[in-house]
Amino acid sequence: MGSNAGAKDELPVHKVWVSPFLMDRYEVTQEQFKKFQLPDPSHFKGPNHPLEQINWTDAALYCNERSRAEGFEPCYDEETWRCDFDANGYRLPTEAEWEYACRAGTRTTYSFNNDARKLKIYAWFVGNSLGRTHPVGQKKSNSWGLYDMHGNVAEWCNDFYSQGYYEQSPQRDPRGPNHGRERVVRGGAWNSSADACRSSYRSSDPSIDDTCLANDAIGFRCVRAGLSNTAAREKTHENQPIERKPKTGFLYDDIFLEHKAPQGFPERPERLSAIVDRLKSQGLYSKLYPLKAMPIPLEWLTTIHSRGYIERAKKSCEQSEGYLDSPDVPISSKSYEAALSAAGGVLCAVDAIMDAKITNAFCAVRPPGHHALEDQAMGFCIFNNVAIAARYIQGKYNLAKVLIVDWDVHHGNGTQAEFYDDPNVLYFSVHRYPFYPGSGSVAERGVGKGLSHNINVPLPAGSTDSDYMRAFQEQLKPAALAFCPEFVLISAGFDAHIDDPLGGMNVTERGFAQMTQIVKIIAEECCDGRLVSVLEGGYSLDGLAASVEAHIRVLVE
Repeated sequence: MGSNAGAKDELPVHKVWVSPFLMDRYEVTQEQFKKFQLPDPSHFKGPNHPLEQINWTDAALYCNERSRAEGFEPCYDEETWRCDFDANGYRLPTEAEWEYACRAGTRTTYSFNNDARKLKIYAWFVGNSLGRTHPVGQKKSNSWGLYDMHGNVAEWCNDFYSQGYYEQSPQRDPRGPNHGRERVVRGGAWNSSADACRSSYRSSDPSIDDTCLANDAIGFRCVRAGLSNTAAREKTHENQPIERKPKTGFLYDDIFLEHKAPQGFPERPERLSAIVDRLKSQGLYSKLYPLKAMPIPLEWLTTIHSRGYIERAKKSCEQSEGYLDSPDVPISSKSYEAALSAAGGVLCAVDAIMDAKITNAFCAVRPPGHHALEDQAMGFCIFNNVAIAARYIQGKYNLAKVLIVDWDVHHGNGTQAEFYDDPNVLYFSVHRYPFYPGSGSVAERGVGKGLSHNINVPLPAGSTDSDYMRAFQEQLKPAALAFCPEFVLISAGFDAHIDDPLGGMNVTERGFAQMTQIVKIIAEECCDGRLVSVLEGGYSLDGLAASVEAHIRVLVE
């Protein structure tokens, strides 16, 4: 504990031993706090925002209420507020426990390294918070899966504060002085400097009882004693212990099969049946977290498409007009419903990741989307699923920077058009050129503030795995890491496969796996692995199914 480069209260640097304990992945949110009929005192309102403006006593009271609700023994005497460390319920962490969890096995200034410039990847602090808190879990976790340890809100510890406590603290399970006027606060907050976000930084605040006078930069998270058996260790609740393993989600719904196509048309329902059958036959389907599609709310659909176009699409499908806008977008009576569920399903996958149910996801949806424009269907596409998801991520979760990787054999003109002047979305497309729809040259780099945030890598017919890998290694990876996205989306078309009847390229399943690996590494480096992959093209049933299997196996690893 401590630091030779910090303030006097961080001296001397010393080693301590702590007993096993479980800690919440996230700071307690306002939604969680209100479940126990406790009034929300927070200044910055939002169900998934951290609770703040909370005094120490009410934080301890929440620990007791949560313990009772989950069948554990409360730790705090509600008259003296002394903590029973032998009880198995929830409590506030000791200062030593907090620093141990924050460091996650490191000895560096921060849990990631000594470079304060990387703090923006892990924390909301004065350099990027815009003067407020943000929903929990949006920044990258430390290596032990704990979020927001360096920022968002500072956190109450159980200990009383003493500037010179390190000089006499015990080596095993130090719990602070017996008395004091203030309680220890650890971790940076939305208004903290980078220095105040260091792993060893100590501060304090009066443990006042008046919530009105409490600090809107202080919240808390809970711990409880380590458990002795595996069954108890796997007990789940909404603020999961750190043992929970990441999962890959798989989104599919039978409604997608109701988007009918004429006999012999390449974009047909059998594409999804082939994918599901392949995953089941290879034993992969049962390893995926099942996700269910929901029709997209109009408020998110209109972030990309005009109301007039949406209404025209609905009427054209209801009246079975045969096609929408172009003969290459055939429709049937339930095509509109399928398109709503495809777009909405991708948002369900985003929600599951942001709720920490899964780490990444593949969405087996149709109709596809990356050619769809604001007010026009084209290229088999009705609604632009990935573009809508990007606006949803920005609008609902306040994650500004989104990376979209598009490896469909056709250039995603609809996606490019939506974000062409947007510096907060990096669009990367590798595709056959010249080819349908005619766009996608190197010269198309974005305009205005979006200049250089649109990267096209046109490849000639017959390009191979090595050609694609060269584009990903030399152009995508450095640009993406410099951009440092907060969420990654893939327009995953598999029509560049060597067996595809339309693509004219020579990419194999191994090539798609390699591309997936690079994108996954980018997501892990920049945004704790948050990645949603969405099916676009791919018209050889066997080639499509084998490629999707290879793609998902990398996501599951």
